[in-house]
This record gives sequence, structure tokens and C-alpha cells, in this order.
Amino acid sequence: MYITVLGILFLFLIVTPLLFKNIKTTGVVTIFGAVLVLGIVLKIITMVSGGYSLSYFNEFFYIDSLSIVQLLIISCINIIVSIYSYRYITDEIEEKIITLKRGKFYYFLFNFFVFFMLFIALTNNIVAMWIGLEGTTLTTAFLIGFNINKNSLESAWKYIIICSIGIGIGLIGILIFVNAYSNQDTNQILKWSHLVNNTNPKSTYAIKIAFTLIFVGLGTKAGLAPMHTWLPDAHSEAPSPVSAMMSGVLLNLALYVILRFYIITKHIPGLQNTKWLFIVFGCVSLIISSFSILRQLNYKRLLAFSSVENMGIIALGLGVGSKIAVFGAILHSLVHAFGKSMLFLTAGNLLSAYKTKRIDKIDALIKTMPINAVFLIIGMLVITGAPPFPAFFSEYYIIVGTVESGNYIVTAIYTLCLLLVFAGFLRVFIKIVFNTEPGVKYVRMKEDKKNILPLALCFVSIIIMSLTMNGYLLSMINNAVLIICD
Repeated sequence: MYITVLGILFLFLIVTPLLFKNIKTTGVVTIFGAVLVLGIVLKIITMVSGGYSLSYFNEFFYIDSLSIVQLLIISCINIIVSIYSYRYITDEIEEKIITLKRGKFYYFLFNFFVFFMLFIALTNNIVAMWIGLEGTTLTTAFLIGFNINKNSLESAWKYIIICSIGIGIGLIGILIFVNAYSNQDTNQILKWSHLVNNTNPKSTYAIKIAFTLIFVGLGTKAGLAPMHTWLPDAHSEAPSPVSAMMSGVLLNLALYVILRFYIITKHIPGLQNTKWLFIVFGCVSLIISSFSILRQLNYKRLLAFSSVENMGIIALGLGVGSKIAVFGAILHSLVHAFGKSMLFLTAGNLLSAYKTKRIDKIDALIKTMPINAVFLIIGMLVITGAPPFPAFFSEYYIIVGTVESGNYIVTAIYTLCLLLVFAGFLRVFIKIVFNTEPGVKYVRMKEDKKNILPLALCFVSIIIMSLTMNGYLLSMINNAVLIICD
């Protein structure tokens, strides 16, 4: 029933730009639809909260404790970004930066994008997961190039070429994976819930090759280094609400699909060492991103490299594999979604006011845009793992996991990279927020009060997360951990 309602709701949301001439009406309907989606997701979460699972349409859709983490992230960030998009698109049209037709096209693509992400989190079919990821590639390619200038179009082409190659490699891996189970019931071999309980594929070697291709291919979409080369350009040139959705939600979701295949693979005798793919690529992502952050001149590119770093942290936690490290990884995926969304949306406000992405062109933000300056500082503290925010605990749990597993070199790399990232963020944000030029009189900008509600919602969500870490959130994450570790 709930899946059917979601399908009908998104069918309506996707055609909304065609039904209403007024862009504000389209924006309001999108916000209202996002609220309904969250309500349905919260109802589903209560049904799965005890560690149970649900299946619909002959197990084509399957919801367990791992799914609901992704569903919660998608539905919450969807509301926040929908609210931000309302003012963002309206202002762009009023300032004649885009036409009304472009604004409607934005909402059409945006709702399609959210639909594909929910589809990935809900489906039990491993090929359908790939189809969903390909759907997000097509929709986000148009959203990245939304501004139709040289840089945005170049970034969009770079994104679609690199990600399509990665997705293609992933599809080859999935086909080999499925073929390795061709000795099983053909009606069941595409269902994750069936494969996870079947540890006897026709060829273990084929599964090893397949998972490696899946990891490298879909890891491109997850922004793991060195396959991340599309990410800094795409996140820098995309409209800020799209950057928030891609960084906060889509990267997580691509890693979620890889994780689904890993859970199947790790139960097969002799394939436990596939965890090193997570550890190695996680460390490479941390090293490349941390040193890249230190030399960025563009604040949106800085945030993009931070996304690579955070995907590395999550991958590392999953690779270590102990319950405490996996708990940290899942918690970190939640914190990153809200923290990075806050930062990208704040960056959007800065870009709207200053008309530049260059770090050296912005200073004394605490005087010119004090509200945004506060959210920028909070976002930095959240995303770099400063106490008392949840990211501090998630990063600490992963450190404990690496020490307990005896991976001291990994622990050293991880700790060093965290310190470098903190130093890089501190250097840039102190300059942007507090630096003043002698003899310059700074005046508060009228743009400071625009689009503040979405930033506040991100912050409130992080506070709620902090307060429920020992309650409902703990139970939800622990149930997801059991699926991965058992």
C-alpha cells in the first residue's frame, strides 16, 4: 500500500510543472509532497523498527533496517532542499537569470531525481538498483548543467562520461555476479533477500571478479578516489540545492548499493578479504581529499573534496567490519548528510550575495552576513567531527575499530587525514568569517536573511540526532549493523 501511494505521489509531483503555470505553486506542491513522503517513510520506519523486514510485489520491494537509514536521509534532505529550492528558483526567475520554463524544468528533474533515489533504497532487485543509479545519473547530469554556461556544461559532460563508464563497469560486474548464481532458481537470483542467504555460487572466483568490478564501477558514483575526478567540478558548478542532494544523499546511496553486494559476498567462504577494497579505497580517498582541501581557492570545490573525504571515512568504517566501526560508519553517513547539506546551502546563500566562489573574494562574513556566518561555522564543526556533534563520536568509533583490529597503519593515516582536513577548513573559514581589510567599512547585506529556514532545519536535525543517540537512533543503527556484521 505504502509503495503504491509513493508511486502515485511521485507521478503527480513529476507532472506538477506541467499542471501549474505559477512556479511558486509548483514549489509549494513539491514541498507539500516532500512532507507527505517523510510521513510515509516515518510510518514504514515504525513498522521495521524492531529489526523486522517488509516486502511488496512478490519481493520486488524489500525494506529492512539498512533501507530505512537511506529512506530517512532521502526524505529529510528532500524536505530541506525543497524548501530551499522554492526561494532559490523564484529569485533566479525574478532576477531573469533563468526563464520560467527553466524553473519548471528544474522541478521536473528534481522530483525525478528524488524518485530514483527512493527507488534504489526500496528495491530488492539487484539489477533494478543499477537502473535506479543510472536514472540518477541522467537527471543529475541535466541539473549540473542547469545554468547553461561553459563551466557547467563542461562539468555535466565530464560527470556523465566518467559516471557512465563507472556505471557500465558496475553493470558488467552485476551480470557476472548474477551468472555465478545461474545454478539457482531463476526466479530468485535477482533478489537480494534470496542471494544473501545463499552461500553456494557456481563460481567463487567469478564472484570475486564481479564484486571488484561492482566496487570500482559504482565507487565512481560514490565519489571514492581515485575515481572521484568528476565530483569537484560537478558539485562546484551545480545549483547549490542540487549539490546538497548529490553530496548529502546520492554519494551515500551509491555506497549503499555497493554495501548490499558486499553483504552477499562476505558470507561466501574464502571471500572475506574483499573488505580490503573498502579499506584501501577509503584510505586513498582520505589522503587525496585531505591534501586537496589544503590548496583550494574555491569554497564549493573545498566542500566537494570534503565529500570525498567523508565517503572515505564511511568506506573505511565498513571495511574494518567490527560492530563499533560499522556503527560509526552508518552514524557518519547520517551526520554527513545533514552537515554537508547545511554547508552547501549556506554556500548557495554566499554565492547569491557575493556572486563569486573564490575564497579570497569573501571576508568579514560575521559582519556582512552574520546569520550565514554562524551556520557556516556550525557546519564546519559538524563536518570536521568537533565535539559535541555526532560526527565526533562516529569518527571516534571508527578509530576504536581500526585499533581493535590491529590496523595501526590505517589508524595513523586516518588520524593524520582528519587533522589535515580540520586544519584546512579552519584556515579557510577563519579567513572568510573573521578576516577584515583595514579601512573598509562592512555593512550587513540584505541577502543575509534569505533562505535561512533550510539551514536551521539542518541544524535542528543534527541536534535531534545528538539527543537520540542513546535512544531510538541507537536502536535503528544497531539493527542496520546486525544486517552488515552477522
